[in-house]
Amino acid sequence: MKPTTVMSTRLAGRIALVSGGAKGIGRAIALQLAADGADIAIVVRADRAAAQDCAAEIEQLGRRAAVFLCDLTDAQAVSGLISEVEQALGPLDLLVNNAGFGAPGALLDLPESRWDQVISGNLKSCFLLSVAAARSMQSRKMGAIVNIAGASAHRSYPGAGAYGPAKAAVVSLTVQMSLEWAALGIRVNGVSPGPIREAGSGWEAQEPLLAEEVSRLPLRRAGEPWEVAKAVAYLGSDDASYVTGQMLIVDGGGVNTWYLAG
Repeated sequence: MKPTTVMSTRLAGRIALVSGGAKGIGRAIALQLAADGADIAIVVRADRAAAQDCAAEIEQLGRRAAVFLCDLTDAQAVSGLISEVEQALGPLDLLVNNAGFGAPGALLDLPESRWDQVISGNLKSCFLLSVAAARSMQSRKMGAIVNIAGASAHRSYPGAGAYGPAKAAVVSLTVQMSLEWAALGIRVNGVSPGPIREAGSGWEAQEPLLAEEVSRLPLRRAGEPWEVAKAVAYLGSDDASYVTGQMLIVDGGGVNTWYLAG
């Protein structure tokens, strides 16, 4: 049973924005927050159809949902986005910075344009959206921000291009924001997922190298999107009211053992 089928009220009355909330981990987060009682703004760059499908699932859970298209690397667009979300749903209580992407490549061969694109898509977008959200939240002296980083933020993956450095910077940014905005009543934390795949999807046959690595994890399996979503829901709720500036690593223990050969 997936936890999104279990309804709770710990986020009742809250408005949450999930960037990249149409598919994968972002979709799982949006559905989990809705199951916990929040109304959801789903923000995507272009895939409106997938976002609308997710919004329909949220509405089936009895919560409101709205879809927004935005280039999160454009400061003016991001500033306008927060206003649009609040006009549609109400004052923002929770921001989840999930949007991001990678472009694998050896550093010696990596074009500058691809480096800039990945840094901007993961780090700049997190900065711009968080600042815009914090400016709204500060007037009410309350709010929570959860940044999705990744296992690559905590250990090096040669050949992954700018993705690891960008996610490591997101971890540092999370701490800095938590310190600067604590006096504003805003908590800022993060979640770093390890290998996340849908169980029963047959991903092992499609990604044999990853499957072999996963077999060496202490928990001996890949995580599922809902397991990341549960961690986000905790950090975004009052259950974590005394937690800020922390990264919750959801990776089956891999951060401690990934170097082991077997």
